[in-house]
Amino acid sequence: MKILKFWAPPLLYMALIFVISSLEQPPLPMPKFEWLTIDKLYHFAEYGILSVLLAMAFVNAPPKWLPANWIWVVAALISILYGASDELHQMFVPGRFATIADWVSDVIGSVAGVLGVYLYYKKRNN
Repeated sequence: MKILKFWAPPLLYMALIFVISSLEQPPLPMPKFEWLTIDKLYHFAEYGILSVLLAMAFVNAPPKWLPANWIWVVAALISILYGASDELHQMFVPGRFATIADWVSDVIGSVAGVLGVYLYYKKRNN
């Protein structure tokens, strides 16, 4: 039951990302700034949340095959690779497209989320 408690949230969130990415138009407004679109902040937050959920799952219900010091790297990598697969998926959705800039925002959000959870647990355990 512990596995389901901690692994259901990231898996359900990944399914939500897939469903939203399958929509022809994003459900959120996309105003533009001169040097940055709000879309990049959405990507950062979206994958920051995913990586937090993954890191929490790895910390609280780690697979037996994964050494404890690797959970942070694996959580970030899963989130980063899911971001890449999401960008590829959008190439096949009418009205959507993939960009490297979106994926870079996914990567930065993924790393930031895992880093935040890592620092939280490090401080809590000291």
